[in-house]
Amino acid sequence: MLLLCLWDFGQFLDMHSFEYIFTRNTIYLCCEGRHKMYFREKKTKNSTLLQLVRGDRGQDGKVRQKVILSLGGVNIPVAFRREVAAHVENIINGQTGLWPLKPKVAAWVDLVVDRLEAEGKINLATQKIVRKPLPDGQVADNVILDDITHERSTQIGVLLPPERAWECLGLSDFLIDKGVSPRHIRTAKAIVFNRLVEPCSENEVPSWARVVALDELLGDAVSRYGRDTFYRAGDSLFAHCDEMEKHLRQREADLFGFGNTILLYDLTNSYFEGKCTINPKAKRSVNSKENRTDCPLLSLGLVLNVQGFPIVHKVFAGNICDSKTLLDIVKSLHEASGIPTRPTVVLDSGIATKDNLAALLENNYDYLVNGKRITRQNFADDFASVDDFEVVGGRDDKKPVYVKKILQGDEVLLLCRSEDRKAKEDAMVSKVEERYLDALAKLAGRIAKNDARLRLGNEKDGPAQVNRCIGKIASRYTRASKFYTVSYDSKERKLSWVRDDDEYRESGELHGCYYLRTSRLDLPDDDIWLTYIMLTRVEAAFRLLKGDSGLRPIYHRKEERCDTHIWITVLAYHLLRWIEYSLELAGMGMTYQAMRRILQTHCYTTILVPCKDGRMYSIRRAGRPDERQKSIYQALGIDLNSLPVRKEVIEPVIANGQ
Repeated sequence: MLLLCLWDFGQFLDMHSFEYIFTRNTIYLCCEGRHKMYFREKKTKNSTLLQLVRGDRGQDGKVRQKVILSLGGVNIPVAFRREVAAHVENIINGQTGLWPLKPKVAAWVDLVVDRLEAEGKINLATQKIVRKPLPDGQVADNVILDDITHERSTQIGVLLPPERAWECLGLSDFLIDKGVSPRHIRTAKAIVFNRLVEPCSENEVPSWARVVALDELLGDAVSRYGRDTFYRAGDSLFAHCDEMEKHLRQREADLFGFGNTILLYDLTNSYFEGKCTINPKAKRSVNSKENRTDCPLLSLGLVLNVQGFPIVHKVFAGNICDSKTLLDIVKSLHEASGIPTRPTVVLDSGIATKDNLAALLENNYDYLVNGKRITRQNFADDFASVDDFEVVGGRDDKKPVYVKKILQGDEVLLLCRSEDRKAKEDAMVSKVEERYLDALAKLAGRIAKNDARLRLGNEKDGPAQVNRCIGKIASRYTRASKFYTVSYDSKERKLSWVRDDDEYRESGELHGCYYLRTSRLDLPDDDIWLTYIMLTRVEAAFRLLKGDSGLRPIYHRKEERCDTHIWITVLAYHLLRWIEYSLELAGMGMTYQAMRRILQTHCYTTILVPCKDGRMYSIRRAGRPDERQKSIYQALGIDLNSLPVRKEVIEPVIANGQ
């Protein structure tokens, strides 16, 4: 139940003379009409001093004036003194207002409060909210206190960082230059912001817009736009996709000073809901990263810089082999602006074929890739010589990684041994082995029960069917099956298996071992390893794109609509990365998800204040942020004073002349 408290309610009819204060579940209605604090001037021989004075009524009923603070020659404008004194008094009493002050008033309030803190007269760190409950049914200054309420609270905090990122990246100006109408720009903001707040289809964006303060933020009734408007806005964004991507690269480089000397490339895919027969790129694949071989797929190739900002993206058919995408990406990089003459491209082993690496060198690119896991056995003797390895620096709080450099022709090989990776591989093999043996045991149970589907009674088909089952199990659990020899005795109808312990032990000695390949002969050992680890940023980007940004699943059918869906998601990731990187620069190491959780309680609210004479005062405005929210806004340069405030008086309807 909402608790209502009121202090010195006066001059209520002046809509600017009061403010609501929200603290947890309490609303405070503070008036500026009757405060005990005020400023007075005291004249001396040589100057005029400004004093902050408080009038307290003693037990004898007499009012005594007490100087709280002497400001010396500080001259607060007369027009601001009353408001400044009122807000300083609220702060001293532990009362915090919900909405920001006017910038000029806030500056004077901050000056006075700083002086009070410096002189030890207040301590904001220990300041507490003072709550003064009022009896039920009380009416003060014509206001029915028990009927004060609020309605239509909508989130505003989660929208402010995306809006700030959008404007800092100059996207509105870019679209205006391209002739996009203001209405479509507002709609484009809505569909991109939706990806960062609560991803849904373009068809559902109008419904989502009604539960957030999007109308107030964008200054128009966006929630009332038709669904077709949102689709057309998406079309406008995709029509300028290449130019917009170029604009973003340049803008991000100008803002943060990116050099783009190291590029990170990887692929992922997303699945469709439905068959999607009309999109030529929608193809099924056995190599689905989604484990959705039952659905058509689209593949997304994404190049990031070391700071995690997208450089280029490209949409491929769902069944394309990863290695066949690199040349198209290289072509896109050639067309991109701001790419240095010889960047280093970091790749996964699945893309790093011999031909692809040669193509990179021919196009004046260096490369850094991880070697295939199956080939690490070739360096077993080198991995065994532990004394030759050195520890990678800068990892004091983590388990050590040991590296050793080997020059092999025109490449540098960096052998790596990681205790963390060894523990993971040991656990993984143990788990796979457990599942493999369980599958064999189930097959043995089916044989013992004479499962009709195995056709054991048929001397020809029975053993063949059992061997097929053994082969299927082995292909499913390759990490474990390679150590086992499985045999089937058709006469005894018995399945047996035995593990090659020597091979198993030798393989376990290479757990945690891997190697990197690079054409960069000049890189130190530590730099090679640290550069390759940056590839995890692409994996993190894919997780965000698929999860928080709504890349999957895809509900569209037409090729252009599907490509638009992906571009909107990538564009949203540009904003997300701007937000995270700006917080990093401000010393706030915070993920976007954590920031969103903090800001989701900052809302727009409509306050309804009923009076005895039938009038109703309606005020809709944003709440005052708490300290964590305020620190985020300050780090991102968000100005809350620009948020609109709506104030209305609802007059009673008088019938029959009464």
